[in-house]
Amino acid sequence: MEKIGYLTKNIFFTVRGFWKLAGKATPANYLRKIVGKVFIRNKGAFRMGHHVSLYAKPLPISITVSPKAELTIGHHTFINYGVDIGATTNIHIGNHVKIGPLTNIIDSNFHQVEPHEPVFQKPIRIEDNVWIGRQCIILPGVTIGKNSVIASGSIVTKDIPENVLAAGVPATIKRKLTIEENWIRK
Repeated sequence: MEKIGYLTKNIFFTVRGFWKLAGKATPANYLRKIVGKVFIRNKGAFRMGHHVSLYAKPLPISITVSPKAELTIGHHTFINYGVDIGATTNIHIGNHVKIGPLTNIIDSNFHQVEPHEPVFQKPIRIEDNVWIGRQCIILPGVTIGKNSVIASGSIVTKDIPENVLAAGVPATIKRKLTIEENWIRK
């Protein structure tokens, strides 16, 4: 696996729709395409691979990494408009992942449900070549397996194995997918 760029500050600049982290130019910190507004609040560790596309029109994309949290976005990943990613512990998004518009990926419920209960936080892992449809919600503690598809409007509350189509509220497996080895979703 190739190295993934490491973003420790919210400093970047854009040139003709492509953006590059400030500092030394390496393959791991350039050729990310951004269209529209992207709000990044990074107080933890934010790693991003190369050739990541953020299409934030007509609504902005919001990425928040809390102190002591980690967010990793793999190579060739596409994130559509209105997506909200909130990392309080750990979120890993693999390579060649497609994330549809208005999707929420949050690894915490952010508030106590009852006074005696702690805030619920658990890592999220989205494996390589996953397609997440429009207006999905990925909740804390979920792993989505390689090559799987999450249908639009689904709420993922439990692990989804690799090579399946999952849909619904809560998301359940609808069918097995036949995916050839090394096939990349376009």
